[in-house]
Amino acid sequence: MAIYNLNMADENLIEEITDVDTLTKRVPRLTDFFDGIQDVASWQVANGKLGQFTGKTGFSTNGNLQRIATIPFSVAQAVREIDPTYWRDPVKVGKFLKKHPEYCVVRKVG
Repeated sequence: MAIYNLNMADENLIEEITDVDTLTKRVPRLTDFFDGIQDVASWQVANGKLGQFTGKTGFSTNGNLQRIATIPFSVAQAVREIDPTYWRDPVKVGKFLKKHPEYCVVRKVG
C-alpha cells in the first residue's frame, strides 16, 4: 500500500470543505445537524460514562469505546477522496477536532 503524504493544498481544501460556516451557508439543512451534535454532547454529559482517568464524556458502559465526534457522511467522504487514510490516522483526527470543535461531542466534566 502506498503511503500518502498530505500536502498544504490538500490541507487547505479539507479546511475549506469542513468549515461549518461555509457548509451551513451552502447546505442549510446542516444547521440542524450541528444543533444535533450539541444535543449529543449534552446527552453524554447527563447520561454518559466518564473516563476513569480523563474525566471526559462519551465512554461506553464497559469503557472500551468513546464517541468523540459526529461528522456528516458526505463531508467525511469528501475528505477521504482527498486523503484516503485521513480518518484512520489519530494524529490527523486529533488535529481536525482541535481546529473544528463544533464536530466534537466530548466534554470535560469536573
